[in-house]
Amino acid sequence: MELAQKMFLLAAEEMNFTKAAKRAFVTQQCLSEHISKLEKQLHTKLFLRGRHLQLTESGKAMVSTLRQIHHLEESLGHRIQEIEAGEIGEIRLGISTSRARLLLPRFLETFHGTYPQVHISITLGDTVQHIQLMKTQQLDLVLGLDAPSDPFLDEKLIGKEKLMVVGTRSFFRQYHLGTFSPENWETGNTISLKEFKPFPLIGNREHSTLLELVQSCLRENHLDCPQPISISDISTQIQLCRLGHTATFCNDVLAYPLIREVQKDQEDPLLAFYIAGETHTMRSSILRLKAQVRPRYLEDFTNKLLAYMKKIQNG
Repeated sequence: MELAQKMFLLAAEEMNFTKAAKRAFVTQQCLSEHISKLEKQLHTKLFLRGRHLQLTESGKAMVSTLRQIHHLEESLGHRIQEIEAGEIGEIRLGISTSRARLLLPRFLETFHGTYPQVHISITLGDTVQHIQLMKTQQLDLVLGLDAPSDPFLDEKLIGKEKLMVVGTRSFFRQYHLGTFSPENWETGNTISLKEFKPFPLIGNREHSTLLELVQSCLRENHLDCPQPISISDISTQIQLCRLGHTATFCNDVLAYPLIREVQKDQEDPLLAFYIAGETHTMRSSILRLKAQVRPRYLEDFTNKLLAYMKKIQNG
C-alpha cells in the first residue's frame, strides 16, 4: 500500500487531520498534501472538509477497498513466510498404481498431519515413464523399481525386493510333482519350481521390470506356462488367483498386503512362496534430480517416505 493511501486511512480512522498526523509522525500539512495528491490521482474528493471532517461516498468506497488490500497484503506476507519456511507448496510423486493404493494412504495421512498446507499430486505409471516426466520438470520424486543408471539422478536406495509366486493351496497341489505335500506349506516358505509341471499363469499385459524378471525365472526353471489371462494390475491378478485356476508372480513387498486384503477366511487360502535358486531381485528406490532446489517440506517428505518404505520392506 502506498504512503498516501496509508495517510488517508489514518485520517479516515481519526476523522481529524491533526490526530492522524500525530499517529503518522508527520506534520498536518504533510498529511494534507498526501491526501490532496491522492484525490487528484483519483479525480474525486475523499473528504468533505468543514467544521467536521466527513467521508464522501468515494471516500467510503476507498476505505473499504484499502482495508481489503491491507488484509490481502498481510495474508500474502504470512504465505510468503510459510513458503520460505518450507511449510506450504506442492509435491508431485510418480508411483505405480498398486504401490500407491497399498502403501501410500497411511503415510500420506501422517505427513499431512505435519504439513497440512502441502498438496500431494500423484501420477500413476511405471518407473521409466516417470523418470522422463521428472526430467521435464513434471515430477519431483519417483518411487520406482530397477531405475536405469543416469548421471542426472540422485537415487536413495530402499532395498531389494524378491519375486514370489502366488496361488491357492489347491492350485499348487494340482500342479506339484514332488512328494512333499503342499498341505504343510505356508506363505513365506521357499519352493522349487522344478517340482511343478507348467501351470496356467496370469501374465502382465505391459512391459515392466517385473515381467522381465518373471520371464527369466520361467526360462531358468524350464517352465513354459500358458497365459490364459493378461492384465497389468497386480491387485486384479491376485483377485483372479483366489478362484484357484491360475497363479501369478508378484514382488514380496506387495504380495503380503495383497493377500491379507483378499483372503477373507476362504477355505482354500492364497499362498505366496519365494522361489528356490532365484537370485534376481528388484531394486526399489526413491529418485530425484541432482540439480534441484528442494524446499524443506520436499526434503522432509523424501526422508520420511524412505524410512517408511524401509520399515515396510523389513517387515
